Amino acid sequence: MRAGLNEEYLVNQTTLKTAFLSYYISMYNSVSQELGMADGAVSVDEIYDFIQDLKHEAGKMTLEISREDIRLCFSILQTSGICR
Repeated sequence: MRAGLNEEYLVNQTTLKTAFLSYYISMYNSVSQELGMADGAVSVDEIYDFIQDLKHEAGKMTLEISREDIRLCFSILQTSGICR
């Protein structure tokens, strides 16, 4: 029973982080377009730095996100056909 709870917790955490990251990836793309930057592929480091900037410079409360979380999110979004 305990293993099922741990698995459910991990699935919930992954889902939450994916939703959170989807929003911030979209926000990053919108900000980039507003600044006139080329519409190209976004790297893990760019998203990670963007979230860290929001957290530290803008004082936004955010989840603890690692680069591995971002890679997983990109993979999930790509597999589901939401992004390229």
